[in-house]
Amino acid sequence: MDSECLVLLPRVCAVLADPRQSLPDDTSLEKLLDWFTGLTKEDHGLALLESCPCLVDYISTACLDKTTDPSMLSFSLKLSGLLAASQHGFNLLQDRSILGVAYDSERWQVAGLWEDPSVRIGWIHGLSNMMRHTQAFHFLDQAGLTEPLLQLQTDPSLFVASAANHLLARLLTFRQPTTTSHTTQGNGLTVPPNKEEVELDVTMETSPGSGCSITMEILKHLESSLESDSHTQVLQGLRLLALTLPELEAPLRGSVIRRVLRPLEGLVREGRRAVAQPLMDVLLATCRSGPCDSRLVSLMASMLNSQNPSDAALCAAATLHPETCPPGLRQKVVAVLLGPLQMVTGVTLLGKPNDRHTDGQTDHRHTDQQTDLRHTDQQTDHRQTDEDHRQTDEDHRQTDEDHRQTDEDHRQTDTDQDRQTECRSSLSLLLDHLNHKPSCVSLLCVSVSSAPYITDMESSASVILAVVSLLRICNGHSPSPESKAAIGCSKASTNLIGCSKVQRCCLDSLASLSTCPGAVERVVEVFHVLVQNLQNPDSDPTVLQKNYQAMLRWLCVSAEPNSLADLVTEDLLPVLKKRVCDVRWEVRDSTLEFLGQLCEALSCTVTPILLEALCDQESYVRASAISALARTLPLSDQQGEPGNQTQEQTLGQLLDILSQDSEGFPRRAVVQFFISWLKTHPSSSSSSSLCSVLSLGSTDLDWEVKVHTLELVELLMEETLPGHQESELGSAPPPYGGSGGTNLLTHTDLTHPYAVTPSQPSPLLTHTPTDLTHTYAVTPSQPSPLLTHTPTDTHTPPTHTHPTHTHPTDTHTSPTHTHPTTSVVCGLSRLVELGVATALLNGLFDCDRPVALKACSLLLRLRDAVCPSRSLGKGAMTTDDATVATVTFDLRGQVWEREVTRKLQEKRGSDWVKESREVGCDRPNKNRDSERTDGAGSEARDRSTGKSVCEGSARVCEVLWSLGLEERQSVLSQSSDHVQNSPLSLLEDILNATDTSHTDEVIVDCY
Repeated sequence: MDSECLVLLPRVCAVLADPRQSLPDDTSLEKLLDWFTGLTKEDHGLALLESCPCLVDYISTACLDKTTDPSMLSFSLKLSGLLAASQHGFNLLQDRSILGVAYDSERWQVAGLWEDPSVRIGWIHGLSNMMRHTQAFHFLDQAGLTEPLLQLQTDPSLFVASAANHLLARLLTFRQPTTTSHTTQGNGLTVPPNKEEVELDVTMETSPGSGCSITMEILKHLESSLESDSHTQVLQGLRLLALTLPELEAPLRGSVIRRVLRPLEGLVREGRRAVAQPLMDVLLATCRSGPCDSRLVSLMASMLNSQNPSDAALCAAATLHPETCPPGLRQKVVAVLLGPLQMVTGVTLLGKPNDRHTDGQTDHRHTDQQTDLRHTDQQTDHRQTDEDHRQTDEDHRQTDEDHRQTDEDHRQTDTDQDRQTECRSSLSLLLDHLNHKPSCVSLLCVSVSSAPYITDMESSASVILAVVSLLRICNGHSPSPESKAAIGCSKASTNLIGCSKVQRCCLDSLASLSTCPGAVERVVEVFHVLVQNLQNPDSDPTVLQKNYQAMLRWLCVSAEPNSLADLVTEDLLPVLKKRVCDVRWEVRDSTLEFLGQLCEALSCTVTPILLEALCDQESYVRASAISALARTLPLSDQQGEPGNQTQEQTLGQLLDILSQDSEGFPRRAVVQFFISWLKTHPSSSSSSSLCSVLSLGSTDLDWEVKVHTLELVELLMEETLPGHQESELGSAPPPYGGSGGTNLLTHTDLTHPYAVTPSQPSPLLTHTPTDLTHTYAVTPSQPSPLLTHTPTDTHTPPTHTHPTHTHPTDTHTSPTHTHPTTSVVCGLSRLVELGVATALLNGLFDCDRPVALKACSLLLRLRDAVCPSRSLGKGAMTTDDATVATVTFDLRGQVWEREVTRKLQEKRGSDWVKESREVGCDRPNKNRDSERTDGAGSEARDRSTGKSVCEGSARVCEVLWSLGLEERQSVLSQSSDHVQNSPLSLLEDILNATDTSHTDEVIVDCY
C-alpha cells in the first residue's frame, strides 16, 4: 500500500464509522472492498492488518452500533469476513469478540436492519469470505448460523437466495470424507459402497461436534425441501443439488443420492412442468462430473417417458451429448428427438415399425380357421359306424389340445393389442401437440436443432431429406415425393407455413449437415429448396440471411465444382438480382454480402450489380457493396475485366464516398477496400488514389476510419521499404487493435519498389509502372507513376550509382546491385510523396487514444528502420546516413505545425541537430519568423542541383527524433484508469464527498 493511502485510510475509516456522515451511494464502498480484496490476496491480509489497525477499530464500531446505515453495515460484514479469511485475522477478530456480535442475525432482526436485503447479502458474503479454514467452519457450527442460512435459501430476494445456495454448497463440500473404493457395473455405471454410506450416516448422527452436524442438518433440510408442496422450496433444493453433486465424492455422494432419490422419483411421477428443467439440470450435472449412478439413469429414463412430449424432447436434447448420455439411453433419446420430425414429414428416420401385433392377428385368424375345420370333421365322425368310436375319442382329445393352443394365442394377441393401444395413445398425444401451433413449433425446433448431433453414416441422408421436407412445408409446398406424412398432421403442416422460427432452425441444421457423409447425394435437393426460400416474397430477412449462409456451405459439398454451375446461373443469379432491389434494406445488405462471398467461392464477378449498390440510400448497404467489391479484386485480374474508364469511375465513386458520405460505415469500407487492393496488387498501386485516401482518411471524424487508414499506412511501409519487412517492421508487436496475424506482404518476394511490374495489371490502376534499373534511371518511353506526382518542393536525394538512363534490356537488374541506403532513401521519399508522414503525424496528434497509439507505434518502427541514430557523431555519420537525414516533408497548413516546430526548437542544441544542419541546412532562412528557423523553416540546397528544398519543410528523421516517441507511447499505453480509478483517488473522493466545508455540490468520480 502506498504511503499516501496509509495516511488517508484512518481518516476514511473515521468518516465511514460516523453515522452522521453518509456517501451519495455505495459504489465507493464496493470499490474500496475490491481494493482490500486485492491486497489480501498478496499475503492473506497479514500486512493489511499490521499496517492498518484502523480497519479492525472501524469494524468494531460499525458492528456494535445498532443505528448503523444498512449499506455501511453490509460493507462492514463483508470486510470482516475478508479479514477473517486468514487464521491470524480470525483470531484477532475473535479476541475482540467482533465476529460473534457481527454475525448474530437475531440482533439485527431486533434492530430492524435485517429486513434490508443488503444486510442479509452482506451477512452471507462475509461468511463466504471467511470460509477458508476449519476455524471458520467450527465458528459457524458453534454459533448456530446454519439455521438462519437455510432460511435465507428461500428469501424473497433472488440475489440473497442465490448467495445462500452457493454458501450451502460450499459447506457441504468443505469437509467431506473420501474413499478410494467403489464398485462398477458392467454397463459403466458406478454404484457407491452402501456400507460406507451407512457408516457415514452413523457418524453424522452421533458426532455433533465434529462438523458433520452441519452436513446432516443441510441434508435433512434438502430432503424436506424436495418433498415440500412449496414450489420455491423445491426449486431451491434442486438448484442446491445441481451445485453440490458435481463436487461431492464417495461416500458422501452416494449418501446424498440415496437420501434425495425418493423425493426426485416423486417429482418425476408428478410430472411438474415447472421443475422439469431444474430436475434435468441435477441429473446432467451428475453425469458431467463423473461416472453416473444407475439410480439417476433410471430417473433420466423416466423423464424421457414423460407424458408431455415437449418436456421429453427438452430432456432428450439435454441428454444427447456424449458426455452426458448414458449408453443405454441413446436409442430412446434418438427416438424422442426424431419422432416429431418423422411424423410431420413422413420420412422414415427410426427404422421400420414393430409388426408384432400384425403377426399376432394373422396367427389368430389362421388358428380360428383350423378350429372350424376340425369341428366339421367331428360331426362327420359321429355319423360313422360304432367301429370308429375309438378314432373319434382321439380326435376329441386333439381338438381339446387345439382349443388350449387357441386360448394361448388369444392371450398373446391381447398382450400385443395392449402394447399397440399404449403406442397409439403415445402417438395420439404427440399428434395433439403437433396440431397445436406453439407446442408444434417448440417440438420441431428442438428436433431439428438436435438432428446434426445424432446423424451417422446410414441415417444422415434421411435426416437431410426430412429437414428439406420440413422447409418445403414451411414454404407452403407439399413434402418430398419420397415421404409419406402421418395421417392427421395436415393441421400441423398448415401451422408451419411461413413460420420463420422453424425455418431458421432448419437452415442452421442444414448448414451443419453439409459435412455429413450423406450430404453429396442430397446436394441438388438442398440447393433447390434454398432457391425456393429466396423466391418466396414473404421470407423474413433473418431467414434469408441464414439461407445465404447455408447455401455457401452447400456450394462446397459437391464433388464436381461445376456440377451446380447451371443452377447458379439459371436459378440463383436471377433471384439475387431481384433481392438486391428488395424494399427491405436488411435483405439488400445480406444479399450484397452473399454476392461477394459467392464470387469469391465460384471465381465469378458481378461488378455492375455491386456498382449500382454504391448509390443505395442505406449506409449499411453501401458498406456491404464496397466490401463485396473488395472481395472481387483478385477475380477481376483473372478474368481480365476491361475498362480503364470503369475503373476510374469506380475509384472516383469510392473517393467521393470517403470524402462526402455522412455515415461512418461506408467510409470505413472504402479504406478497407484500398487495404485489400494493396494486399492483392503490391507495388502497382495508383499514387494519386492512395494520396487521396491517406489525406482524407487521416483527417476523418470517425476514429475507426483513422485506424484503418493507419493500417493502410502500415502496408505501404512494409511494401516500400525493402529489407525491412521482416526485420524492423515485421518483428514489432501488433499495434493497438491489430489482429496480430500474418501479413500477406511479409511473405511476398519483393524486389526494388520502383523496379517491379506485376504479371498482369491491376484493374483499378490509372497508371502503369515500368521496369526501372535504378530509382532515378527512368526509361524515356514511359515515366514512373510516382515521379509524375513528385511535389516541386520535395528534396531529391543525390544519386550514387548509374545517374544515366539504361538500355531497355537492362531494366530487370537484380535488386542486389542497388545500394541498400539508396533503397531506403527512395523508399522514404516515396512514403513522403504518398503523404505517409503527414498521415502518421495526423494520427499522433489525434484526440482518440487508439489512433494516437497506433500512429506512435508506426512512427517508432519507421524511425528505427530508416533514420540514423542520434548517437552518431559528425565523424561517425556516413555520407549515406546524411543523405537519408536530408529527406524532407512539408509542414505548412497542418494543425500540428506549431507543435512540431516547437519540438524541433527544443532539440536545436543537440549534437545530432548540429551535425544534420552541417550536412543539409547550413543557412537559416532570414525571411521567416525566428521561431520557424533552423527546424521547420531552414533552407538548404541540393549539392547536385542547387535548388532550394527546405522552404517550409522539415527533415523527416529530425522530426522523428524530436517528438519523444517512447515517452508518448508509454503515456498512450496507459488508460485514464491509472489516475481516475487509483486507490488514492478513491480515498480522496470519499473524503471530499463527506466534507461539509464545501458549499458546492461534490460529484464523486467512482464509476
